[in-house]
Amino acid sequence: MNQQILSGITVTLLATILGAATPSNAQQAKVDHVAGDNSPVFPQVWQTPATDTPASIVAMAGDEAIAKIYAYQLEGREAATLYVRSIPVLTFLAAEPLTADASKIATTPTNKNKTTGLAVAEENGNNSNQLSETTHLARTSNIAHAHDPVRRATAVARRLNQLHWDKVDATALNVRWNEQCDCYSIEIQDEELVQVNQTTILPDTTQNLAVDALQATNRLRRLMGNAPPLQEITGMPAPQVVPLAPKRVRLQRSGLASWYGPGFHGRLSASGERFNQNALTAAHRTLPFGTNVLVTNLNNGRSVIVRINDRGPFIRGRVIDLSVAAARVIGMLNSGIAPVHIQILEN
Repeated sequence: MNQQILSGITVTLLATILGAATPSNAQQAKVDHVAGDNSPVFPQVWQTPATDTPASIVAMAGDEAIAKIYAYQLEGREAATLYVRSIPVLTFLAAEPLTADASKIATTPTNKNKTTGLAVAEENGNNSNQLSETTHLARTSNIAHAHDPVRRATAVARRLNQLHWDKVDATALNVRWNEQCDCYSIEIQDEELVQVNQTTILPDTTQNLAVDALQATNRLRRLMGNAPPLQEITGMPAPQVVPLAPKRVRLQRSGLASWYGPGFHGRLSASGERFNQNALTAAHRTLPFGTNVLVTNLNNGRSVIVRINDRGPFIRGRVIDLSVAAARVIGMLNSGIAPVHIQILEN
């Protein structure tokens, strides 16, 4: 079993074996590692016999550490759940599912000629090409590390352990709406701790980012110092009220909305008109073309009226596909998808 070293964490790794953990029993599973800057180093590493069950690594960081991480796979994506005092607080997800190609890249030995960078380039008389390739590989690696759920969870766990050791007042934990990322920022003393978005959610997610963010913050406040729960999110935009006569609403439904545009702009839509990503239009699987629909983003309360002129989305669980302009109005461009409430209006 390979030993792993977590950057920035002075800990000694204890290799052990865990049974397969599913999302439903993740709370009972043993955590992967404890993150802490000042953790004592343990002089020995024990190895257990190899079994058919997935391997798990435990890093021991002393009795004072309260934040731990459990790494696993969730619906084909890498995931890491952050525990504080054995209570799950946040789950960090990889942006993309694992692929066979990604597995090959991770397990294939690196060509020595590609790791020597500029020295080999000079030796072969092909400086620019190999240096460019080396730079590209480095950038790709940095991007992958930035989105790696274990690294993201570890950074937050390390910060929480430090706050615990510093005896920071838990009432300083707050959550606010972050317009720059269309997400929610959990902060400590006005400094961002973590963003709650499509790849950082409540372990028992409510499918509503606003509720997830508030619940995660209140869990942290309680676990870090028994601070009273917050009742609302700071800076939440006021819902855009669209005056409607009661008889105008024919049908209502809730579900996930997505958006589309690049690659389809200027092409013929299912209705026969050319798709304009800058118009307030949408695609629906069954509604008649020309139907007006009021779409409300449940994450922030923003609303927009769109006209159905295309067919879709054809992904399970999604109820409407918005144009770029419509997605921008209700603040879901960055998130890609959002829980919405749709109302079919009388024309």
